[in-house]
Amino acid sequence: MGDILRFFPEVDGVRGLGARKPCRRGIGAARWYERGLALEGSDPAGAMFAYTRALAADPRVADAHCNLGRLLHEGGQPVLAEAHYRLAVCCNAGVGLYWFNLGVAVQDQGRRAEAIAIYREALARDPELADAHFNLAGLLERAGDVASTREAFRHLQAYRALRRAS
Repeated sequence: MGDILRFFPEVDGVRGLGARKPCRRGIGAARWYERGLALEGSDPAGAMFAYTRALAADPRVADAHCNLGRLLHEGGQPVLAEAHYRLAVCCNAGVGLYWFNLGVAVQDQGRRAEAIAIYREALARDPELADAHFNLAGLLERAGDVASTREAFRHLQAYRALRRAS
């Protein structure tokens, strides 16, 4: 439709738009994500804004969901953090760290049984997540039954072995 106006340079005293001009493209998701990484140490609010912009450009950037969730969690908003961790898992379910962060957010909200299942999933994805072993051991130990206590002991041993190795 814009091309029609170009054919009529002046109609009823109104000048046509003329030739089209190229549009500047916005900053892409990858650049916003990089800005977020650069700002995390000095300006957490700016980092959150950058991650939000990255996700607006491409909602499939799992690392942006994960990092934004972590900043929200550190800021005392575990429910919003959980939502972003779940979105990170949806984007890439194979990353154990996303599952671990989700488990921490769920545990912080007092949903222990769900947190246990999520930590197990994190360890299925990445058995070398020492902190997942530790958190899972603590939750299982609180369960109090014999089977949970044995499993807690195994996870605590795995945690100690991974800490010694690193």
